[in-house]
Amino acid sequence: MSGLKLPPTTVRKTQGVNAVERALAVLDAFQGNGSRGLAELAKATALAKPTILRLLVSLERSGYVVRLADGRYQLGAKLMQLGATYRSNFRLDQHVLPVLGQLAAETRESAAFHIREGGHRLMLFRVESPQAVRDVSRPAALIPLDETSTGHVLTTATWPNQDEDGRVPVYFTSGVYDAQTASVSTAVFSAGPVLAGALTISGPIGRFNATLVREMAAHLAAAAAALSATLGADPGPGRAARVVRL
Repeated sequence: MSGLKLPPTTVRKTQGVNAVERALAVLDAFQGNGSRGLAELAKATALAKPTILRLLVSLERSGYVVRLADGRYQLGAKLMQLGATYRSNFRLDQHVLPVLGQLAAETRESAAFHIREGGHRLMLFRVESPQAVRDVSRPAALIPLDETSTGHVLTTATWPNQDEDGRVPVYFTSGVYDAQTASVSTAVFSAGPVLAGALTISGPIGRFNATLVREMAAHLAAAAAALSATLGADPGPGRAARVVRL
């Protein structure tokens, strides 16, 4: 039929809503900061102050930000609720947390599971080291992808995640995220197979000597293989780990 025009609802929309994108940019500007003033938000977002004020009114009304007594703003409880909903629906916790608990017990260091969110890494789950002196990090914190072992896994790992000798690469970095912390990481895959995330063991640099790093790498490789199998990616028979220092 010539001249047939599709109704507007069938046309794929490729443009977003500017106001929504600006509001999200304001929320993003709070990353890594407890509170922010209007001038700081304007500098971080490159938006005009009147625009930010209008956005803040709507965000405050909906519970996404709160205005403090000194006039500064911080994130509101609504975002915590969304985070809790995200984590409860993700259902990885039933499989990942036992693995992290075992790694923390075996290595006596903190164990975490990260996923990639665009240009950031997001720690979904973490089990703390049983030792009094340990590194500190918060689940649900978005951190820009960096040169840490975790960042390297999330940006480079591909299936079947083995070197020419059939060994599993486990990456080791020291003093990258901060001057006192070291970490070892390897990849976890899910059905597809696709990269599901990174398993990471981290702690004070002084405890990550060559011998212990090799032991941690062996535990990580075994845990990653078991978790990958649980998530639907068959890693095949057990493989030895190869420590790659970055």
